[in-house]
Amino acid sequence: MYATERLDVRGVEEADIDGLLAVYLSNPQVTAITEGSAGEAGHYDRGMLERDLWMSELDEARHTAGLFLREGGTCVGVIDWLDRNPEDDSPWIGLVMVHGDHQRRGYGREAVLGLLDLGRTQGWTRVRAAAIADDAATRGLYEAVGMREIDRRSHAFAAGERSVAVLELEL
Repeated sequence: MYATERLDVRGVEEADIDGLLAVYLSNPQVTAITEGSAGEAGHYDRGMLERDLWMSELDEARHTAGLFLREGGTCVGVIDWLDRNPEDDSPWIGLVMVHGDHQRRGYGREAVLGLLDLGRTQGWTRVRAAAIADDAATRGLYEAVGMREIDRRSHAFAAGERSVAVLELEL
C-alpha cells in the first residue's frame, strides 16, 4: 500500500494475524469501549479480528493495513481508512492503533502522514477522522498532523454511547 521511513504499511496476511491481534489486546482501554461480544464489552479474539479483516475486504473503499517495521518486519500497529465515506464523500481514517510496547515512538503519526501523502496522490482534498472526545492520545495524534475538530456527535459503541469528536484536515 505505502511505505514510510520506518514502516511498511500493507495488507494483513494469514501469518500476520497473531501479531495484529497482539496490537489490539495491548490496548485494552480501546477495546473496552469499541469491542465486545455476547454482552461482554472489551472481548476481542482472533475470530473477531478475522471477521473484521474479512468485512474490510468486502468494501472496495475500505482498507485495513498492518504497520510493520521495515527493519525486522515486526507488526507494531494497524490503520484503517475509507477512500470515500458515502455519508459525506470524504476520505476517513477509521482507526490508528499502535501496540502498547511501541507507543510514544511516532509510529502512529508516521503512518497517518504516509496515508495523507498517499491520499494526495489519489486526489484527496481533505480527510476526516473521529476520536472519542475524551481520548486525549487519539485526539493528540490527529491534531499533531494538523487536523482540527469540526463537529461533535454521539456514537454507539459496544460499551455504550460516547461523545465523538470529528476532525478534519484540508489537504
